[in-house]
Amino acid sequence: MSTWTRVTRAKPCPVCGKPDWCLTSQDGSASICPRVESKKFIEGSGYLHVLKETEWSKDQWKPEKKELPEHNEVMASMARKFYLACDDDQQASANERLGVSHASLRRLGMGWCASQSANTFPMFRHERRLLGIRMRGTDGRKWAIKGSKQGLFIPKGIPADKAIFVCEGPTDTAAMLDLGFAAIGRPSCMGASELIAEVVAGRHAIIMADRDGPGMDGAERLEHSLRNITRKVITVSPPDGYKDVRSWYRGGELTRDQVLAYIKEST
Repeated sequence: MSTWTRVTRAKPCPVCGKPDWCLTSQDGSASICPRVESKKFIEGSGYLHVLKETEWSKDQWKPEKKELPEHNEVMASMARKFYLACDDDQQASANERLGVSHASLRRLGMGWCASQSANTFPMFRHERRLLGIRMRGTDGRKWAIKGSKQGLFIPKGIPADKAIFVCEGPTDTAAMLDLGFAAIGRPSCMGASELIAEVVAGRHAIIMADRDGPGMDGAERLEHSLRNITRKVITVSPPDGYKDVRSWYRGGELTRDQVLAYIKEST
């Protein structure tokens, strides 16, 4: 039976070429990639790509069902140090570079790692149990600290009685926070559905999908997985001309009322 391992910088994904999130089989016969589509989608992991024929049984390509990760205090300690290291100058720089307010970025726990010239974003499970740390270099490159588990970008102070907007990544989430919405971010367009379910259970949920194939496909699959546990769930993507929530927000003087009106017209 094939054993699945996470890709690395030394051994990136043979399908998309990226060094994170994807899985490869030990014998090199297949990969599971959340970025590049195929005919076979594996819930919570991504798309299966058979790279060479082998006599697999039906169960051999299925990743083992694992328990959800728990709070990592070592990572939490690192995240706190990065948070404190993010001074006013670094916050202003991130605000200018990313186009969202430093107040919303700080609600998400954004920090600064000087040795990597990167902003840091803690990844959580429900009730802000910290699972890992996402890095975003000043050049736009993204990666996770070694030992991190995939988690959500969850801000401080989410109201208990408001609908939750599910975005992709921390900066889209920050844009929705700037507009006064309750929002969380998933780590990519695929996966983390079980973690999202913990947060949105019993509430209204609006999935803000990137306006591309993988983004829409991932949102559709997430919506399907949340239908039985939420009061209501819908999927919305930005208007034509905008790839994602942040570009829509940065493209003009977007207001909360305009977003609500657009959602009403789109559903």
